[in-house]
Amino acid sequence: MTALVENAWLVVAVPFGLALLVGLTGRILRGAVPWVTLLAPLTVLATGVAALSAEGEHADSVRWLFAGEKALSFGWSVDGLTAIMLTVVGFVATMVVLFSIGYMHGESGLPRYFASLSLFTGSMALLLVADGLVGLFVGWELVGACSYLLIGFWFRKPSAAAAAVKAFLTTRVGDVGLLLGLALLWRETGQLGYSAVFEAAEALPVATVTTVAILLFVGAMGKSAQFPLHIWLPDAMEGPTPVSALIHAATMVAAGVFLVARMWPLYELSETAQTVILVIGVFTALASATVACAQRDIKKVLAYSTISQLGFMFAALGAGAWVAAIFHLVTHAAFKALLFLGSGSVIHGTGTQDLREMGGLAKKMPVTALTWVIGSLALAGVAPLAGFFSKDEVIHAVLTRNTIAGLALLAASLLTAFYITRATRLAFFGEYRGDGHPHEGGLVMSVPLIALAVPAATLGFAGHFIAERLHEHAESLNMAVAAGSLAVAAVGIGFGLITYRNGAESEVAVENRMGKTWETLRGAYGFDAAVSALVVRPVTAICQWLYDVIDRKVIDASVESTGRWVPLLGRLLSSLQNGDAQWYAALLGAGVVGLIALLVTGGR
Repeated sequence: MTALVENAWLVVAVPFGLALLVGLTGRILRGAVPWVTLLAPLTVLATGVAALSAEGEHADSVRWLFAGEKALSFGWSVDGLTAIMLTVVGFVATMVVLFSIGYMHGESGLPRYFASLSLFTGSMALLLVADGLVGLFVGWELVGACSYLLIGFWFRKPSAAAAAVKAFLTTRVGDVGLLLGLALLWRETGQLGYSAVFEAAEALPVATVTTVAILLFVGAMGKSAQFPLHIWLPDAMEGPTPVSALIHAATMVAAGVFLVARMWPLYELSETAQTVILVIGVFTALASATVACAQRDIKKVLAYSTISQLGFMFAALGAGAWVAAIFHLVTHAAFKALLFLGSGSVIHGTGTQDLREMGGLAKKMPVTALTWVIGSLALAGVAPLAGFFSKDEVIHAVLTRNTIAGLALLAASLLTAFYITRATRLAFFGEYRGDGHPHEGGLVMSVPLIALAVPAATLGFAGHFIAERLHEHAESLNMAVAAGSLAVAAVGIGFGLITYRNGAESEVAVENRMGKTWETLRGAYGFDAAVSALVVRPVTAICQWLYDVIDRKVIDASVESTGRWVPLLGRLLSSLQNGDAQWYAALLGAGVVGLIALLVTGGR
């Protein structure tokens, strides 16, 4: 196990190598493709587990790029934070690959799908083990590219192709902020390695540190779908559901939280940057929770839930409780991946994503129903499941920093319990309202659900262990906050059960009673439409004008006119070739006279 930690670069090399192997030989490997791909996340998982028990930090690097006397290094480093994240990514990715064997059965293009999963796993591992911001940025961009490939896996479906482009472009907006932050940091310190940056940052003006910190946070906002760069994640549900579990619940969207936590010594130097993160996190958590309450698509309920829970993590970071943020990241990875795969099992078994076309699935899909309920209770913050403990730490930290922000998170917690109860009631209880024949997906889909249900139920007791691995003091459970958050969860669940006691009939009644308010919530307050009207359409119109006028009528026209003049000139010159010797002699004489005149004139 020690050898894995000492050669942690394998968490990148093995997945990349397997992605290349599967991509090139997938048609030959055929049914073995998923099992070969499984080696990628297992390597990451094994390395993470080994690193959790290893002492000290293991690292190595090489000098890569030179700029005068300055040089950029590229290497790897494994500490407690890296070990925790590698374990999370490896475990979730392993479950996703296993689940995909059943969920994607019969689909075309499977070598491309599994190669992309392996490439994503390696890219995420690179982001985590990088010893500086250069390696992190490379992994950051590769993860974005893999997200584009996986969201748009069904690229012949227009909505999937559009969602992939939207995700890619929206996250690129955030990445511009990240890149500017790196450039400013390089200009001011000449360093991009973590330890060197932290040491140099202490001598920088507070204004410079704040600017760098906020620019880095803009990158985190894009990856972790925080307002106003959150609009890509709900549309990303167009990709295969296992992809949603891997990228949009547990790993890629958590990269922004990881970035801020990794750069925490920098953020400690700027109260302003922390306040910005706190405000954005709390607002995103509360607003997204309200939107999740009205969604009809089971995956979009979970999508807005993910945005909301990431808001909880950023709120904790803004309150200075980065350990609590990582703790909630870990527990959230387990129960949200479980819920996404559970929704995948429901979609696979019923053929629909619409909650109105489900119902009564607890009797027909008992394994899925049981594991879903465990994940739902963990998300709602019910003791003693994982979400209860981690959410309690987050709320306690935020209440300590700012009472209003803490109360807003309690309100978001109440809404969380409400919307997940609503989804559970409509999907799993009452009478079945669909046209299909609901069924479980077999062991290959049930085993990952059961495996994820275990940490979703028990990871709350790992808070002290996580804090120790991060070399920080573990916070004890605050009984007053715990009792309050538990009461809030109970109220949310009770309100959900009462409101939807009649299942689909209650859904219709709520929609009729709420009217336009419910439509506004379902449309996410019209923010996406506003972005399309105020940003996308004007930019598209400008680009279209540049193409029609500048490109076609100026640039292309000048090139095409050259093409028209050349044949005309050729025809004129060809008339000189008439076969008349006297004409040739006259031209020759004229040429000689012209040259003599040119020489005489030039000599003066």
